[in-house]
Amino acid sequence: MPNSSERREKVACTVANIRKLFDGKEPSREMLAQVKTELVKLATSKHLFTLEDFPPPEADDPRNSCLYRLSEDEDHKFALYANVANAKVDAPPHDHTTWAVIVGLLGVEENKFYKKAEDGVEIFGGESVQEGTGVMLMPDDLHSIHIAEGEPVLNFHMYGLALEQLPGRNYWSAPKKEWRTFPAHTDIREAR
Repeated sequence: MPNSSERREKVACTVANIRKLFDGKEPSREMLAQVKTELVKLATSKHLFTLEDFPPPEADDPRNSCLYRLSEDEDHKFALYANVANAKVDAPPHDHTTWAVIVGLLGVEENKFYKKAEDGVEIFGGESVQEGTGVMLMPDDLHSIHIAEGEPVLNFHMYGLALEQLPGRNYWSAPKKEWRTFPAHTDIREAR
């Protein structure tokens, strides 16, 4: 696979540039804007990130989206994934407990932003993630993700700490009218 070695090289270079931005500093919105710039630059190499290499879940899969690991440090920091979906996705409002940056390659992922309210959450904005755009989230920021059925989406999702290491992510359960905790994410596939 000629693309896989080029992909590994570009991903490694991008993550190295991002790692240098932090250099022991606490994350800030300014730093996350620079992370977004690096990921947008990586996304211009669309030929390295195709649905053939990162197929969405099959119709009979219990999940409507899946994550492919592109990079992760030995200490589980600076985790970069390709997130793909080709079915309806409506993730509830949630935090990440670490910083996150999402950048689009293919399709449209709607992000809605929230603040905590007395009776749960209150929406205060939103942004579409699509080719060449992205969103940045600090550890306590709340957002939800929405993807339309039948319109494939392929995005970069980068986190300060790998998803398997985040057992305390919180989400608002509207049906139960309470905050609940996501278990650590375990269904992460390795990039082909």
